[in-house]
Amino acid sequence: MNFKKTFPILVAYLVFIVIGIATGLLNISWTYIQVTFNVSHDSLAVLAPAAMFGGLIAAFLSGTIIGRFSLGPVLVGGMAFAGLGMLGYAVAPAWILLLGVALIASIGKGTMDAGLNNFASANYGASEMNWLHACWGIGLTIAPAIVTHFLLFQGGGWQSSYVLVGLVILLIGLVILLSLPLWQISAPQSKSKAASARPMRESLRRPIVIMGLLFFFVYGGVELGAGQLANTLLIEARALPQEVASAWVSAYWASFTIGRITMGVLAMRLGDKTLLNICFVFSVVGALLLFLNLNDALSLLGLLGMGFGLAAIFPILILQTKDRVGPGHAANAIGFQVGCAGLGGAALSGMGGVFAEHVGPESISLFIFVGTLLMLALYEFMIRWEVGKLLAKPQ
Repeated sequence: MNFKKTFPILVAYLVFIVIGIATGLLNISWTYIQVTFNVSHDSLAVLAPAAMFGGLIAAFLSGTIIGRFSLGPVLVGGMAFAGLGMLGYAVAPAWILLLGVALIASIGKGTMDAGLNNFASANYGASEMNWLHACWGIGLTIAPAIVTHFLLFQGGGWQSSYVLVGLVILLIGLVILLSLPLWQISAPQSKSKAASARPMRESLRRPIVIMGLLFFFVYGGVELGAGQLANTLLIEARALPQEVASAWVSAYWASFTIGRITMGVLAMRLGDKTLLNICFVFSVVGALLLFLNLNDALSLLGLLGMGFGLAAIFPILILQTKDRVGPGHAANAIGFQVGCAGLGGAALSGMGGVFAEHVGPESISLFIFVGTLLMLALYEFMIRWEVGKLLAKPQ
């Protein structure tokens, strides 16, 4: 690859690491945010949607916005929103204001997520797409250690981690601003009528798009919910110390990251169908082991298995979107899918928090296991529907 091809994807990798850190800070800090603002477990059902809702809006509108302003300026704006929002977490004096800055930060993260997914799917292949999302996993792996470091070893509060990440995001935004000409989406068929961008409403009328949104909603709830709720499960239901719980959460995201790196290599040798089958087996069996809680070792193995299994599902299905919905609907559909994954992560994590508050924290493990089964069922339905439509076409 030449510089114009290599530099943007390397920056994109870095952005995804930082977005992953920004998302993963809440995995540990939530336990202490509750104390700071004197709120209960089920308040996560308010904060999690606030931390995702702006991202949902940004992701849904990303195709239209990128078409109007081009990718580079949209990415710079997203970094500004995300960076300032993260700094806002650290200085918010009241719960209602924390919800406001969470919304601002989520607009930025959603814009970056959808924009870079479009960028990578248009300009690169399956390996780069898996590695891009592996970088998000790297960030999520690092995040618990950053919060724990400030809490336990620096004598500071959870707010310090948000200040650090906010400043880094703004710095990377400056790098993108200084390299705007490199941030273009390749569209070799853009002159053809079939590949021209379709209106958002038209995309939403396609059943395959709607089925994809349902799947990504549940997938986001399983992936983010497991990372977000594991700390509560391990500390309050299974009496593990915070250092151990943090290590487990980091291990979950580490296995997720390793899975994406591994799948990026295997993508060159195995077909998408085989990779996805492997992923679903690991996800469901891992969630079952976490739920059964036969002993600590098997529960940890289950959490690691889940992380590894979930790894490649998102990037592979994002990469398949163009073929599944058509080039004209791809930008809209990818934005919708990214948004629904975030919404599912927020809504289902919040629902898990409600279960933890009113049923008991151990209910989290059952909640996650049922989520993996539902995710598998939706995928099978989507694939079978596609095959049925293909067979129904005149030969």
